[in-house]
Amino acid sequence: MVESLNHEVEYAIKVNAMLNPNSPRPGVMAFGDKGMEYRANSGAGFVQIPWENVALIRAQVVGKKHIRGIYIDLDDGRTMNFVVSDAIPALRVARKYLGSEKLVRAKTMSGQVKKWFRKHFGKKTGDRAAK
Repeated sequence: MVESLNHEVEYAIKVNAMLNPNSPRPGVMAFGDKGMEYRANSGAGFVQIPWENVALIRAQVVGKKHIRGIYIDLDDGRTMNFVVSDAIPALRVARKYLGSEKLVRAKTMSGQVKKWFRKHFGKKTGDRAAK
């Protein structure tokens, strides 16, 4: 049995861990005083992430209020993806330990495509003014 990282759990949330994109694993993620812990509902699956190892948390915002999932970027370059049921209270706990500068909105695919089109097909100041 794995010993818990946290002494006190402040919020627990249902998640699907996307550690393998082909097979999401349902489980529970606990946010506590020492870090985050994911425990799978059935079978093997346990991840402990101390607050010191978190470089950035990116939230996938759908619409204006709904958060579909979170990406946790670690200081060693790895990224973990979790699809969450109700992320706002969990992100409030994370902000308490990480600060608001480490919590950001994830870039959407449509936003990246729009940025690319503007960069490549946007207004050209010198070329069109001369014609």
